[in-house]
Amino acid sequence: MTMSIQQLPFDQRACFIGGPAKSGTTLLRALLDGHPQLLALPQDTDYFSTVLTKYGGADRRAQVEYLTKQSYAKILFGGKQREGKHDYSNFPQAKFLEIFERTAFDPANANRDLLALLMQSYAELLGIPLDQIKRWVEKTPANRNYISAIFEKFPHAKLLTTMRDPRALLSSQIALKQNVPTRHMSIFYVVDHWRANAKLALQIRRGEVPGFVVKYEELVRDTAAMMKQVCDYLEIDFDPDVTTRPTKVGELWSGNSAIGAKFSGVDAEQASRWENALNKNEIGWIEWHCRDLMPEFGYEPRTSRRSLRDWFTPVRGEGAHEFLKSRAYSALRSTS
Repeated sequence: MTMSIQQLPFDQRACFIGGPAKSGTTLLRALLDGHPQLLALPQDTDYFSTVLTKYGGADRRAQVEYLTKQSYAKILFGGKQREGKHDYSNFPQAKFLEIFERTAFDPANANRDLLALLMQSYAELLGIPLDQIKRWVEKTPANRNYISAIFEKFPHAKLLTTMRDPRALLSSQIALKQNVPTRHMSIFYVVDHWRANAKLALQIRRGEVPGFVVKYEELVRDTAAMMKQVCDYLEIDFDPDVTTRPTKVGELWSGNSAIGAKFSGVDAEQASRWENALNKNEIGWIEWHCRDLMPEFGYEPRTSRRSLRDWFTPVRGEGAHEFLKSRAYSALRSTS
């Protein structure tokens, strides 16, 4: 029997966003941030990939220490932020830490899930009554790898997974490497993560896994239409004035573009930028590995067949070690 949102306890009103890096997960969260029926945490937590794996056997103190001092969410509690990234200068970090620790270590909450307690603490910080929140939203790209764990712990959860053209993901990784030369880049991770997410998206479309697939290209080209579908899936009201305006903790969000571009709204040009950013060999390399699944999502390959030249040609920014590692992964996958 399906329960209505109003019948669910706060802990079970979860919504998780996942998808490959640079596939629109942060934009989607930003578009949900200002909705009065939602509570969207502004930072990733790596809850399933770290808190419940690396620290799964640890006590609550160790898990809280990780969330507040090591995870991406640490900057909400006073952790140092990267220059030019995640400005929380006006965010009450010390107060949030006090509320979260008080809530997490309250004996009455000993058997409640820590992530739900984190979201409850965030609601208290913002002064939002829990009965006003139809869904609370946590975004971590790696959520896509923990579907069984998500629904085991939160059986009434909603799942949003983002899909984007794999050529655009490769283009973003190249741009990130160019902007930060010391940054490690593994182009095979682009392939591996995209293929895993594509298979998840197909399972969702076939009804084998509960969830909703958000295509990045549709999200940026017709934001209102896609967000209407998202709101319908989440069973919340649709207001185009709210859900087409990306915000972060209520403030206008300027984006996290790989090329460093800032914007005051949704930028539709991001969807096709890869077409002029990738060279022929780079397009051939990514299509070598993804061409079988690309048409399922409307991404038609540009190359007519696989070319060994594309496979052997290094991608821009790919060092010798990275080249050997990615080609080894590629060869192993081809023979497995």
